[in-house]
Amino acid sequence: MALTSSMNWGINLLISLTFLTVTELIGLSWVCFIYTIMSLASLAFVIMFIPETKGCSLEQISMELAKQKHVRTPLCGVSQRREKLVPVELARREKEQLY
Repeated sequence: MALTSSMNWGINLLISLTFLTVTELIGLSWVCFIYTIMSLASLAFVIMFIPETKGCSLEQISMELAKQKHVRTPLCGVSQRREKLVPVELARREKEQLY
């Protein structure tokens, strides 16, 4: 959550600092077009890669993600074992709840 918030503030700062300069260079309509393309690309990313978590608790989300064996990040091509990313305690809780 902290990373997302920091990225949001950083991008907002970048846009605030460069908006007037870029508008003078290429015009307002092109700047709005570029921002529209960036927004549509972000929307496509969210629809394609971010799972739906509406109505789920954090434990349920963690357990669903833990069922996958590997996390693949296509941007850097790195895969890690999922067990390292999700606490083992959550798996124990799920087993206890089943019995």
